Amino acid sequence: MSFKNQHHRYKRRIDKHWAPVSIEVMLQEGPEKKISVLKKAQQQAAKEILHLEEASAFIEFLESEIKKYQDELNNNDPNSTSQSAQSNELQTTEITQVEKINWEAGLAELAFMFEILFRNTEIGCSMNQYNSRWALIAKHFTVKGEEITSEGLRHAFSQLKINKNEGKPAKHKMYETLLKLSQEIED
Repeated sequence: MSFKNQHHRYKRRIDKHWAPVSIEVMLQEGPEKKISVLKKAQQQAAKEILHLEEASAFIEFLESEIKKYQDELNNNDPNSTSQSAQSNELQTTEITQVEKINWEAGLAELAFMFEILFRNTEIGCSMNQYNSRWALIAKHFTVKGEEITSEGLRHAFSQLKINKNEGKPAKHKMYETLLKLSQEIED
């Protein structure tokens, strides 16, 4: 589901979460402090909003607000054009140097694997990143050499829930065995 659709679907809930944050933002002086408040609100939303799509929609809304203040900050800084260009050049260089991990199983298996990794607190994955896990996975993985999207992962995982295997992919026992092996290694 696109951000626009999510925002429309969860508008009331986003407005409810936004109300106290917007007041705190208005009380801050300068874009840097406003951005700081918005980033803190993103972290808090990731921890506190239990419904995945609602949290995702609110976090993306906050991201758009952060971008507005970053643009304002850049427009007020006479050196921002050259700094911004240098920053974009650096990001482009970094992006081209990062090789993604190629996952040879299917999209559903990748989503399932990370779900069990995040759900098992003994493994050590940070639950702070749980709500953004699909975007993180899409950023660092390909499936059978093809680029993937967070929406595709989200859809593949939702399809597992209605699967006859009780929300698990066909080869789920292999992944559960890997989880047990990782726990034995820790001991």
